[in-house]
Amino acid sequence: MMTMRTRRFLIGVSCAAVVSTAASFYYGWRPVLAQTSPKAHWEPYKTRNPKPSVDQKLTDPVLTGAIDLHAHHGPDSYDRQWDAFEVVKLAKERGMRGVVLKNHWTETAGLAQLVRKYGAQGIEVFGSVTLDTPVGGVNPMAVRYMADVEGTWGRIVWMPTHDSEHEVNYNKETRAKAIVSRNGKLIPEVFEVLDLIKERNLTLATGHVTPEEVLMIMAEAKKRGITRIIVTHPMLGAQFTNMSLPQMQEAVKLGGAIEITAGTVNGDGPAKTRAIEAIKALGTQNVFVSSDSGLIGTPNHPDALAMAAKALRAAGFSEQDLSRMFKQTPARLVGL
Repeated sequence: MMTMRTRRFLIGVSCAAVVSTAASFYYGWRPVLAQTSPKAHWEPYKTRNPKPSVDQKLTDPVLTGAIDLHAHHGPDSYDRQWDAFEVVKLAKERGMRGVVLKNHWTETAGLAQLVRKYGAQGIEVFGSVTLDTPVGGVNPMAVRYMADVEGTWGRIVWMPTHDSEHEVNYNKETRAKAIVSRNGKLIPEVFEVLDLIKERNLTLATGHVTPEEVLMIMAEAKKRGITRIIVTHPMLGAQFTNMSLPQMQEAVKLGGAIEITAGTVNGDGPAKTRAIEAIKALGTQNVFVSSDSGLIGTPNHPDALAMAAKALRAAGFSEQDLSRMFKQTPARLVGL
């Protein structure tokens, strides 16, 4: 027979479990309760030993006035080749106009304020937040905080990326995931986040969710009058958002700008061919190029952008086209 103390303990444990589960559903992510030590996306990177990146000191006319909307940096939960101050310094030295600092796990508006205060001067530096599990998934309070950080340099709100339900499921991983929809319908927190993006004049980025979720989110964004929308690298690979050309065309109709990462066009192969064909079909006014750089062993941010500009120029795109993709559209997307 259970003692009164045992009953009270079991009731307390049950209540705690209910509260924990309710909280996880409120914030749009569900921890896998069977795990005693949930595995994070970044853990495998800790055992990798790539060769250090080399600054190739590449230049290109398009770098003057360019803005990189997708710049990874250190410090991070695994090694990055350059910290945020170094990333901005490199961009400034190559004549770039601005950089958006991107971290999958935490907001970077505060870091943008510090770089503006103590780092390279004469360059625009903005922050962002990604709605992965460390910030509570699709958590409206994470957006409020990012928008209110001193300096108010927060600009972009990414829907879940490496912790998205789509990516976790695609990789057959058993770890915490951030959801944006349930049973084919967007969760309430997505609507609240979109309302905040409109209210605070921020930019929406769609993250690594499914193409169908992208279009649902964008349709709701359009209803709210959100005009700055990034369709996050929809041709980078199946574990991310892998959209067909008709889906990308629909996204453009909903007001989206299609992101092409520099690495997609810097090498030869089917990915480059597909990207170039998509740009021609979508129109350069609906596309922009970002570096998505930062990993050790990859080109630094201005090198990656310079290589992409040269590749696109060789594919027949004009200087006006390049200006749209590297300067004008990125500037619009951060409100410049």
